[in-house]
Amino acid sequence: MKQGFLEQLSSQANQRNRKLFTVLLFVFIGLVACIGFAVKDSVDLTDATTQKFVICFSVVVAFFLVSISYILFYTSRTAVKGQNLILPFQEDTKEAVGKIIDREVAEGKTQVDEYIEIFSDGKKPHGDRILLLPSYLLLCNGMARVTAIPRDKIYWLCAQPARKGYSFLVRLVIFTEKKTFYLEGSDIPHLEEIAEKLYQYIPNVFSDYDPSDLSYELDSLFDKNRAEFLKFYEEKRKADV
Repeated sequence: MKQGFLEQLSSQANQRNRKLFTVLLFVFIGLVACIGFAVKDSVDLTDATTQKFVICFSVVVAFFLVSISYILFYTSRTAVKGQNLILPFQEDTKEAVGKIIDREVAEGKTQVDEYIEIFSDGKKPHGDRILLLPSYLLLCNGMARVTAIPRDKIYWLCAQPARKGYSFLVRLVIFTEKKTFYLEGSDIPHLEEIAEKLYQYIPNVFSDYDPSDLSYELDSLFDKNRAEFLKFYEEKRKADV
């Protein structure tokens, strides 16, 4: 049976992550073996301090192995029926939303499909990805978890370059009816280009403003006074009509 878009996304991410974490597991086991071989003759298990160190080290090793084992188990299971969806607005079941998304992608209705980072020719893209469909804006992460935001819940979005003191270089900020979503990137022109592509389908009611400054002001206003944010947004939306 042919896989839908969400299932394909899950399968591809699982395959990539299994390889990564399998390599990481073998490297870790090799490192632990080297450490054990190097100190085996100098370890005095009758010493209380040494005993504590060995116990702590064993706990760390066990925790790491359990974590890697869980990730390998998790990535062995392909998400079906929209199980890899995150629905912040709980507008329907994951299976129902998944069918809508799979159908729109299969029908070639994808309006924007971009990775947050730029990859050189020949290198397979991976990591955060954003897709715009007629019904949803999809935010996909490297573990194939997909946040599906209904189009009618989006107020505004922009590429927000970092100010001094902020850790990110640029991020795509998406203001919605419920919360603000962020996707961080390292290439400012690329994220600005993605925002411009999205503006072809999602009107930019603040096109007369500098998004670098306005996004921070609205970020603060959205958190502190949602009603005032909505009032300001509605005023600009009506003026833009």
